[in-house]
Amino acid sequence: MTGLLKVIHLLSAVLWIGGVFYAYVILRPSVGFLSGPDRVTLWDRVFTRFFRWVWMLIAVLLVSGYGLLFSAFGGFASPGYLHGMQLFGWLTVIAFAVLAFGPYRQLHAAVAAEDWQRGGEAIPRIRRLVHVILWLGVISIVIGGGGAYL
Repeated sequence: MTGLLKVIHLLSAVLWIGGVFYAYVILRPSVGFLSGPDRVTLWDRVFTRFFRWVWMLIAVLLVSGYGLLFSAFGGFASPGYLHGMQLFGWLTVIAFAVLAFGPYRQLHAAVAAEDWQRGGEAIPRIRRLVHVILWLGVISIVIGGGGAYL
């Protein structure tokens, strides 16, 4: 059971942060040629679909992570690197929640209202938070994956 929980946990983290990497490093620079309404609409559609997956992945990460913590690592008496992974994991989740309930919600409402200027104004804030999420997630993966060996 421990092995399965580890695989599920790792796969969930990689899917989430890999998706963030793709959006930030590949997709973002590739859509610069689009006009305002097309660009804003594209980002709204991308985030709407991706965020549904992220909420599910967060739930899986929490269940698998705390399942592992208490079944295989001695609970909160676990090795220190696991506390570091938890810290950066929770910071990543919090940054995502800020993104989802702040600038993304603004973007989504602007697209629904066809207020392209307001939608465009949300994108730089989204980009900054996505950047933060990417680095927090990478740090969490590095600590969790390599912490016992560092």
